Amino acid sequence: MEETTLVKKHYSFEEYWQMELQSEQRHEFIDGQIIAMPGVTQNHNAVSLNLAVAFVALLNEAEFKIFMEGVRLQIESKKDYTYPDFCIAQKEGNTGSDLIIKNPMLVVEILSPATKLYDQVDKFLRYKKLPSLQYYLLIDPDRVFVNLYQKQPDGQQWSSELFTLLTETIDLPLLQVSLSLQKIYRGLF
Repeated sequence: MEETTLVKKHYSFEEYWQMELQSEQRHEFIDGQIIAMPGVTQNHNAVSLNLAVAFVALLNEAEFKIFMEGVRLQIESKKDYTYPDFCIAQKEGNTGSDLIIKNPMLVVEILSPATKLYDQVDKFLRYKKLPSLQYYLLIDPDRVFVNLYQKQPDGQQWSSELFTLLTETIDLPLLQVSLSLQKIYRGLF
């Protein structure tokens, strides 16, 4: 019996970029691999919208910009590019014509069955490489469950805190914001 080997194509950044500029579907680029982004559920969409509404009301617009789904985040030049579900970055260095987010302080991934493990492990390991990142928030859109990872003052370690009650509030002091789970899950539970 003849043995076959499956070979994955390793794409260059230039190949990825050309494909992405012409594609109607979004793709992440991770170390030479192109990964199609799945569609989103109604709950996923509602959580994303709730985050945008809450942060627009809470954030200092002079200092920060809010990004949702369609803008790419560069982790390592020409190596890793993702589409966070939601992101807050320093206004400085991010102009309206940019295709890539710079200086993110908060990255949010809204979990789905297809991406849950990827978001919790692989993406987080990559996101940790971003010097500006202070908070990584994982939100389950189908139940009240939020996991906040926060960079510690030493800049190396991360702490984790779970939130499972609608009455709880997530404090993000470097953004000067406190976000209630009621606002995240408004209209869902």
